[in-house]
Amino acid sequence: MATKKQKKLFTPEMAETIIELGKQGASQKAMFAAIGISKDTAAKWKKEDPVFMETMSMATTYGQAYWENMMLANIENKAFNSRVAEICLRGQYPEEYKDVRDSKVTAAVEIKVDFQKEIGELLKALKE
Repeated sequence: MATKKQKKLFTPEMAETIIELGKQGASQKAMFAAIGISKDTAAKWKKEDPVFMETMSMATTYGQAYWENMMLANIENKAFNSRVAEICLRGQYPEEYKDVRDSKVTAAVEIKVDFQKEIGELLKALKE
C-alpha cells in the first residue's frame, strides 16, 4: 500500500538554524540544505508562510552584514582577498550590489521627405 508523503512544515528549530547560518554569512542555498528543503520548497514557503519569509529576510540581512563587516575588518589586511569577498557579496545579494550604469545617447537623424510626391500619392489614393 502506497503512503502519502507528509507535507513538511517550517518549525522554530529550522528558523533558529537559518538565523544562525545567516549570522555566519551562509548563502540561502546553504540555509535550505541545512534544514533539508529545496530551492523550490523555499520559494513556495516564502509565498505561503510569513514567518518563513521574515526569517529568510532576517537571515540574509545578517549574512550581508557578516560579509560587509568582514571586508571592513580586513580593509588594511594585505593577505585578505577583498575581491573574493566582493564576488561573494555580489553573488549572494545581486540586487544590493548590481552595477548601475547610466548612459546618455544623443542621436541625430536627417530625414528628407518629398512632400509634392507624397501629397500627389495621397490625392490619387483618395480619388480611387
